[in-house]
Amino acid sequence: MVDHPSGSINHWLAVWELNSFYARQPEQGEGQRMWAETAMYALARAEAAGLDAIIANASRFHLRACLIDNLGPTCSPLLNPDALAVDILAALPLQLEDAAEWATNWQQRPHVEILALRQCKNLLAPAQAIRSYVSTTPTARALDQWLALREQLP
Repeated sequence: MVDHPSGSINHWLAVWELNSFYARQPEQGEGQRMWAETAMYALARAEAAGLDAIIANASRFHLRACLIDNLGPTCSPLLNPDALAVDILAALPLQLEDAAEWATNWQQRPHVEILALRQCKNLLAPAQAIRSYVSTTPTARALDQWLALREQLP
């Protein structure tokens, strides 16, 4: 018996890819938001079907950063740079102090620790694109500390 494709990760990732492609097209104008909402739904379904949360978050954060850059920041959760900064910081698998310590000699670290450092670097990539939009808050200061460390991460 074959499972219905709508329950598979690959099905939802295909829906994500198509919709996120259109969401990134500036010529879509405000339609980018509709494409993005559909893409976010598909990514959530892929995650529910077993997609790794770090991978899903990295994709989600990149799309949100792109939309903020294309459409400008708003108070909506999708286009709010402060909310995206909070989400990025919450998704990081390490504390800043641990990441800073591990980054000094990451080549000698166990594979699992190197992977965690790499995940931090990948999750922080969209933060650089939206940093100029983030309000001056403790979140912004924490984000700045992480962005300063990002260049030292593998």
